[in-house]
Amino acid sequence: MAQETILAMYEVQKLNVLSSTQISSRTKAIISHLTGDRGTGEKPVIVSIKARAMVAGKLVSIIEIAKRELAAKGVNCFQYTALTSELVDIPRKAKRTTKDGQSILPEAREDDSEDGFETMGAPNGATKQRNMPVMTVHLSRTPVRELKARYGEQA
Repeated sequence: MAQETILAMYEVQKLNVLSSTQISSRTKAIISHLTGDRGTGEKPVIVSIKARAMVAGKLVSIIEIAKRELAAKGVNCFQYTALTSELVDIPRKAKRTTKDGQSILPEAREDDSEDGFETMGAPNGATKQRNMPVMTVHLSRTPVRELKARYGEQA
């Protein structure tokens, strides 16, 4: 519901950060979107930058460099940070076996009682699903009331 409101009132530019993404390219893209010449009747711009947990540090570096360069140009910038998760398929690890095909499991000792335990069946499918944390940072030159109410605001 808030997403449709934001899309109707603002021009949203979406960027992703991957491990192979160069910091300078994303920084330049953010600055060009936020400082581009806008007509008087056009919508204000929100730049949304998204990264998974593994590259969240790179995302923070990109944001801080862009904010520093925007401040040097005299551009006010408002930041809204969202932490969410997304469901991702992860490949299962192969079962470890010896050369003759036997499973590598710790040897059972004689004093271990296995009467109370039942072995589980093989896992289903070649992949498993996991929730992966995702960090999204929204930058805008104007305050965004909907994002401030949802995530808080950093100037």
